[in-house]
Amino acid sequence: MKTTFTDDQLRAQILHYLWNQGSWSEIYTNLDKMIKRLSNVVKNNGKNTMKKIEDLVKWNWVLPRKNWDTVSLNPVFKPQIKQYIENHLISGS
Repeated sequence: MKTTFTDDQLRAQILHYLWNQGSWSEIYTNLDKMIKRLSNVVKNNGKNTMKKIEDLVKWNWVLPRKNWDTVSLNPVFKPQIKQYIENHLISGS
């Protein structure tokens, strides 16, 4: 069932997905596959998801790789990312 997330909840959902994939630094996740998987639970077909990924890149929490084909988490911000996920992720998702 698709859900409407707040901006913070959607960012936490993205971070949580990358965290579970183990996508840190040089270990990255395919961006298109991630958006497709998240589109199963997020409304707006990935457009909003891409905007939030761009926000996370501006914060330096997510690193674009291979000309934006893949992304990974920045290990420098691991404590902040963990705290953000704990504060904003909807329980049960």
